[in-house]
Amino acid sequence: MVGKSRTTNRAWLHEGSVGSSMLGKMMLGDEELGKKDDDHKYMPARRSGWSIWNHTFRWRRRRIWLAIAALFLVYYFFHGAADGIDGFSETSYPLGRPPTPTYGNPSADDVDDEPTGPPPGIQKPRRGEKIPHVYDGQIRFFRLAKTLRSAASETAGYDRRNRNVAFAMSSLQSTSKLLPMMCEMSGWNRNHVHAAFMGREDIPLEQLLEINGVDTVKCPVIWHDARPDYMEYSSDARAESAVSGAMSHINSFLHPQATFMDDSLSEDAFFVRGMRNKTKLLDMPLIEVPKDRLDDFMWVTRLDAGSLKHWHVPTVDILIQVPPDSSSVLRLLRSIKDADYSGLKPPRITIELPAELDVSVKEHIESFQWPPKNDNPISGSGLTVRRRISNHRHNQEEAAIRFLELFYPTSVSNSHVLLLSAQAQLSPQYFHFVRYALLEYKYSNFGRYDTDDLMGLSLEVPSVLLDGKTKLEPPSTGDMHTDRYTKLYPKTTSTPFLWQAPNSHATLFFGDKWAELHSFLSNRVVKHQQSPQSAMRAKLVSETLPAWTEYMLELMRARGYSLLYPASTSNALVTIHNELYHAPEEFAPSPAKDGNDASTSATPAEADEPFLRAEEAAKPAKNSERYVIPGSVPLHLALPFNGDLPEIPHLPQLLYDGQKVALANVSAVAEKYAEIFREEVGGCKRRKGKHRKVVAGETGDLFCFGDEDEGDWEEDGTGEVDMYSAPAPEWLSLAGSGVASTRGSAAMPTTSW
Repeated sequence: MVGKSRTTNRAWLHEGSVGSSMLGKMMLGDEELGKKDDDHKYMPARRSGWSIWNHTFRWRRRRIWLAIAALFLVYYFFHGAADGIDGFSETSYPLGRPPTPTYGNPSADDVDDEPTGPPPGIQKPRRGEKIPHVYDGQIRFFRLAKTLRSAASETAGYDRRNRNVAFAMSSLQSTSKLLPMMCEMSGWNRNHVHAAFMGREDIPLEQLLEINGVDTVKCPVIWHDARPDYMEYSSDARAESAVSGAMSHINSFLHPQATFMDDSLSEDAFFVRGMRNKTKLLDMPLIEVPKDRLDDFMWVTRLDAGSLKHWHVPTVDILIQVPPDSSSVLRLLRSIKDADYSGLKPPRITIELPAELDVSVKEHIESFQWPPKNDNPISGSGLTVRRRISNHRHNQEEAAIRFLELFYPTSVSNSHVLLLSAQAQLSPQYFHFVRYALLEYKYSNFGRYDTDDLMGLSLEVPSVLLDGKTKLEPPSTGDMHTDRYTKLYPKTTSTPFLWQAPNSHATLFFGDKWAELHSFLSNRVVKHQQSPQSAMRAKLVSETLPAWTEYMLELMRARGYSLLYPASTSNALVTIHNELYHAPEEFAPSPAKDGNDASTSATPAEADEPFLRAEEAAKPAKNSERYVIPGSVPLHLALPFNGDLPEIPHLPQLLYDGQKVALANVSAVAEKYAEIFREEVGGCKRRKGKHRKVVAGETGDLFCFGDEDEGDWEEDGTGEVDMYSAPAPEWLSLAGSGVASTRGSAAMPTTSW
């Protein structure tokens, strides 16, 4: 019994040890706790080929399905809108971003296929109930293809440079407001005017035109129905995507140079967002007509597509020099602030203050806010104030240098400066005229080829010539080089004209010409300093004008440049007040000594002065203080010829002394003067059969410093200038008094050239 018991105990202990050994193996790691038995199926030590392939296939199968799903999503994104309907289509984007439109083969007969009634799943509202804006289905344009395709072929729409201008609108109110502007622009026949309606209203386009009384013969605007299907039921996101898609199609078929829309407060929010975002993406100028200022904005209809394309390109800086102890600038600043800048970007202002500053001026400058606070969404760049440390009296050369250093264009092509005298008072319409004339004469498709010799635009018509004594006789419409304006406007006698004379009261100078003046003055000063014994030259410009005008006159005569002066009308763009007149510092009379009257004694000329000084101080010029154009009068009605700006070749031209000259002879007169200037001032010697090479925007050809090489000279008959063998007329001499014996309607002297 005892032996049997011992045998049994040994067996029990053996089984217990085996069990504990198995339990220990099961509890080696925590990750194995709680596992089921089928997780530990037998795996052979060496896998068979089939098992390896089966395991790899399961992994690859998952990747294949993922790739198929990705391809399906890509296909649906790009082609989901194509459902068999011929027309423009695009898919609504689920993430809220406007989709990228795709183009198929637009059919001219797809209007009949457009669905009617509410979209699927949406009930038609009862009478009096608002239509729910909840539909987010795909976007299809059934009415846009026909008009776009026909207009593209008729207006050269496929060319990126054309005459197409578009008007876009979504509300019926904006449509009726923009109609006069569209008809006015189409009537001038300078552009192909297109109108695209993108509103939610379910009204036929023909009925819309009939309600507004549009005569398609008298108002030849090309209309496009840019509404997609179910537009009246569309959500805001779908409606915005529809506007974006419609503009994509319009741009592809018409390439508008600019697009107009009503102000943002009068239009639907989805339309404003879609237009601003899409035109920015397309780099297309968007011109927003200011609220309740349509009549004041009607001058825009006279511009061509080339000008409108550059609507946002040019910048304007105002430059004002305040003379010592002068408070007349307060009136100027008040007129600037009260002017109309609706729909435009206000100019930047730079003011140079004297060392001795009037207290009222100081207080006004400190409280002067610029740009003015208004509803204009386009903000300006603010105000820059500079103040001199001392009122040290400079000579003519130093004064000209100090003035020109106040401004330099950031872009010689698109940065321009408007120079204003402290005596000026501006019309509320002055800046609209500046933008109008600048866009017309600098950026127009046609005008820019005729304005290479245009230095800028004057807002004032002086009453006297540059000598400050002789009365100016402005040309009339009979002096124009065309009879078009005398036939169309027989009652209008005053006309804009070109005059080879600088103006310091109120003038817009083009950036490239201002930079060229910098180059000229730099060379002129260096040459004068290298020739200290050179004789002082006769001064042609009155000492009532600053010294820099004399240097500008030399450049204008050598290059044949002119300023465009406005027509002399009853109301002016600017008036120059005579009271509180201050002579330029460089020409101010000396303080009275020993009882002498300072007002009648001029400062003796110093030895280093470039120009001779007058024996007596110049008397202030008596400017004709006309009333400025009031803000209640639209600009196009205040200008002659119904607001039409004449082309440069049609305008009469005056030389610096008031003589009339044919436009074709200006370059010949300029070249003769340039040759005399090169020899007498520039220090150049004539070379037989050769002339100095002229570089656009530079003036180095007018001066010789001894370091010139053969590359600076050209054979006669080549380059940008022509040489003339005829001797220079006596009246072209640099030493002339500046006033010819005959003026006004006198004919040009007869010469062999």
